[in-house]
This record gives sequence, structure tokens and C-alpha cells, in this order.
Amino acid sequence: MNQRLATLIDAMPAAQAGDVRSVHQARVASRRLREALPVLRASVHQHRLGRVRKQVRRMTRALGPVRELDVALTHLDELAGKEIVSARALTYVRQEIARERLDRRRELLAAITPGKIDKLRSQLGHVATGPETPQPTGAIEQAEQQVARRARRLTEAIQHAGAVYLPDRLHLVRVSAKKLRYAMEVERELKRARGTARIMQLKRLQDVLGFMHDYEIVIDRTRDVQARIAATDRSLATELDALVRTLEEECRQQHATYMRRRESILKLCDVLSQANAAGTSAA
Repeated sequence: MNQRLATLIDAMPAAQAGDVRSVHQARVASRRLREALPVLRASVHQHRLGRVRKQVRRMTRALGPVRELDVALTHLDELAGKEIVSARALTYVRQEIARERLDRRRELLAAITPGKIDKLRSQLGHVATGPETPQPTGAIEQAEQQVARRARRLTEAIQHAGAVYLPDRLHLVRVSAKKLRYAMEVERELKRARGTARIMQLKRLQDVLGFMHDYEIVIDRTRDVQARIAATDRSLATELDALVRTLEEECRQQHATYMRRRESILKLCDVLSQANAAGTSAA
């Protein structure tokens, strides 16, 4: 847990300065830290732990919008390099997203101040090194329970998403897969296990779902621009519509990949739920 905290704190200065890579590192570190905190549930005062979890959650939520817009800008650059859609349409959408990123970065700076980072370091350092720190056996049991919970929630999200392309429901699948992956990383570290095949299976699923989510963000911003200029520049509106169709086709292809992997992920969740339930019962 201390390593996750150190990664988050080390990345924050550059993230606040606007560095794209550091924003990503800080966001991932905050999510990994959130999955590690429940391991302390059995041995740390709940109110104290709850305050820390809320602080880390606020950091994740402040970093998220900036990171999503960074990825959207990257995808626009990739599309520009392929020269398959209108350069003018891409320029207009890029300007829209860049303006929004400035607004979200200002919100990030207001939400995550140096004082709040110092406070988190102090609080979490006390929690992680205090006399109530859990013993390895208890920590492993908590980690197993967390993995089982996350596996069940991913199963529920996949079943709720169904087989139709519904972006909001698929985004919930993505978030659930990400949480399960990070919970499995915590369990793996505590058990000193070497296997990573199941974690990488989730990572590949997460990448497919992430691609769709990223493109949906670009689609939404493209439609916003299209709605504003539809009455004044029909030619540009047509070019923006072509961009949307290109993005939607890419999303459909990624959804087909997701559907091919869906059953194997459900089987993995079932295995994780049963294995960790059995381990907890034995303990």
C-alpha cells in the first residue's frame, strides 16, 4: 500500500502541471490504492479508514475527466495521421476538447491541492504503520474476499450489459473489470504469487472496452460541435457526420471483439468467486 501511495504522490506535481503521462499514472495509482485499502478493513478503525477512502476517491474523480480528454485528443491525432476523415472536422473537435480540458484541469487543481496531498500522506501513513496494521493472514483473507466481491460485480455488469451495444452499460463492465484486476493485483502481491495470466486477460478486456469508451467521448463532442454549426456551415456538418460514422464503425468492431471474449470472462469470474469463497471458508 505504501508503494501505491508513493506512486500517487510522486506523480501529482507533474499531473497538476498538465503532464499527460503523469495524469494517467496518478489516476491509476489512486485506483490501485483504493483497491488496497479494504485489506485493512478488519483491523483499522472504520471511521479513520473511511475518511482516507473518500479522499482518494475524490482524487480519482478529479483526475478522471482530464485523463479521458487526454486520450480523446490522442485518438484524434491518430485519425489525423490515417487521413481517413476530414482534417477540418478533426480540427474543430480538437479545439472543443482542448477547451474542455482546460476547464477540467482548473477543477483538478482546485480539488487536489498540495495541502490535501500532504494530509492524505499523513493520514494514510498513520493507518498503514499503526499498531492495528493487519497480520499477513488476515490481509490475505480480506484480499480474497475483495476479489470475490469484484468478480461477482463484474458478472452482474456483463449480464446487465447483454449482447446489444449500449455504451453506458459497457462502461460499467469496464469499470468493474478494472476494479477486479486491481483487487487481483493486491491478492497476488500478498500471496507472493507469480502468475499473471488472469490479470492480463482482464487487462485485454479492459483495453477493448476502454477503446469504445474513448471513442464515445469523441462522438459526443463531435455531435456537440455539429449541433452548433449545423445551421451556418452545412459542409462542415456533413464532414462531422462522416467522422461520427467512422467512430461508430470502430466501436462496433470492438464490440464484436468484446462479445467473443465475454464467455471466457464470465468463466473466469465464476472461478475466482468459487476459489476465494472456498479459501475464506477454510480460513
